[in-house]
Amino acid sequence: MQLRKLYSEPAAFDPVEFSAGLNVVLGERSLKSDKNNGVGKSLSIEFINFALLKRKSESRVNKIPKSVFPETAMVCLDFRIGDVDYTIRRSIKESEQPRITSEGSTTVFAKADDALKYLGTKLFGNHEGKHPSVRQLLGPLIRDEGSEFKSLVACFDTRLRVPDDYTPHLYLFGVELDLYRAVRNILAEIDAVAEESKRVRDSVKLLTKKDIEDARSDLNALSDEVAKINRSIEKLENTAGYDVMRDQILEIEREIEELRRRRNILNRKLIKLRPISSEYHLDNDEVGAFYDQMKAGLGQMIVRELTEVIGFKNKIEEFQNHLLNERSSTLQTEVAEITKTIDGLDQRYREYLSIIDRDGSLKNLKQTYAAAQKLADELGQLKSFLGRYDKLALDRQKLKIEKDTKLLELNEDILERNQTIKSFEETVLAAHEFIQGNRKASFELRTTPRKQIVDLHMRIDDDGSHSVDREKVFIYDICLLLNEHTRRRHPGLLIHDNIFEVDEDTLLRSLAFVVANTASSKDQYIVTLNADRLATAEGQAWFETLESCVVARYTKAKKFLKQDYQELK
Repeated sequence: MQLRKLYSEPAAFDPVEFSAGLNVVLGERSLKSDKNNGVGKSLSIEFINFALLKRKSESRVNKIPKSVFPETAMVCLDFRIGDVDYTIRRSIKESEQPRITSEGSTTVFAKADDALKYLGTKLFGNHEGKHPSVRQLLGPLIRDEGSEFKSLVACFDTRLRVPDDYTPHLYLFGVELDLYRAVRNILAEIDAVAEESKRVRDSVKLLTKKDIEDARSDLNALSDEVAKINRSIEKLENTAGYDVMRDQILEIEREIEELRRRRNILNRKLIKLRPISSEYHLDNDEVGAFYDQMKAGLGQMIVRELTEVIGFKNKIEEFQNHLLNERSSTLQTEVAEITKTIDGLDQRYREYLSIIDRDGSLKNLKQTYAAAQKLADELGQLKSFLGRYDKLALDRQKLKIEKDTKLLELNEDILERNQTIKSFEETVLAAHEFIQGNRKASFELRTTPRKQIVDLHMRIDDDGSHSVDREKVFIYDICLLLNEHTRRRHPGLLIHDNIFEVDEDTLLRSLAFVVANTASSKDQYIVTLNADRLATAEGQAWFETLESCVVARYTKAKKFLKQDYQELK
């Protein structure tokens, strides 16, 4: 796969034409500014990624204001796969309906995923399941600058927290992907089983207020209790005349419950029928003396009127209390009659009950049946939960055995690729010696019992720092492109955006290695650089070759999109 030209319709930026070998996108100073960051180098790479069907939601292209780059404008990319030329056109507004033109025919896809499958058949052939998806493969080939180049595998923006995927790496080394995918699927099943087991444990805790281990002993006790109640019921049901007595007992229980409910209602009414007021004693002489002090003769008049009012009030209250007493007496009589009826029913109930419960173990027939049903339900639930938990534990054990088996097969397949892995390590050592001046490096591809399944274990001299980690990623990526074995499956395209944030000596040696190994290559290596990092490179023998490989130059005065703007949030 080789990129030919990046442009837009209508033109929103100057077209960028690419060729085989080394392609440099340069950020330079302008007369107005010494800064060469924020001029559009990374954005140009993002436009390539968007054209190659990166998700719109994850693309910076989607954050450009419409006034700067209209959402209907087409991002266009000409590229070649094998000997066939293709053009892909994609807009922000219709990002899910990309258009691919090839050999005079244009196809408008209903979904971006359909377009990716189409590209997959052209890139990999019709080997279904034997290769990664196009976007999986492009992940480590067009690393997101937001990944900070910290890891060989983590090639996406660190803020997205995308799980590590070894599929494209294993593919390039010729490892069987079906085995890796099988182990991943089994691990996903194990996680699902573990999650369901946790839900079962929580359910048991809610039901019994105990951990599942302690609940097992409760199961035995509960089973025994249910058995005892069932034996009692069975014994009762075998008693002579049981059917006749049972119906009468249940009817008496219903009547007693109804009468007790009625008696409770009447007792509450009695409480409310207490006299609403009592006679209030007021000293008439004191009231008269008070008003006489205020005005002569007024006190005697007030006393007469007050005496009349209080007398009238007392008559009304006497009448009310008389009515309340009569009603209270009626209710008390009714309560007494109900109590007497209940006593009679209780006597009959005990007589009937004694006939079918000669051992004295039965207290209440309805409650016995209810308790039996409640305990039986609880026992059934607990048995179900514990049975499911044990089944899940068995399933998990089987899955672990299956995972170990597949992992062993995967390990054997990796061992069969030993020649490729050793050859790749030799390519890494040669690159390391060219750049670092020694062969203190190593590379291993191996399986691991951890969730990542496999491990790309690569060490270089003094690795561990931010700068050295970036250099390690660069050496790994470029060696995949250069090695005689891994390049057989490699699409021949590698893009690095601002990867060379390293010390000056490492930068110069890395660029010398790039020029020597990619400038005249049939494969394609696209890299973005800041011109100020090349200040000391002008005297190097390879500098002119590097300069000749520059395909785009951007400055503060001449940005990629030709204007200033703030990205949307």
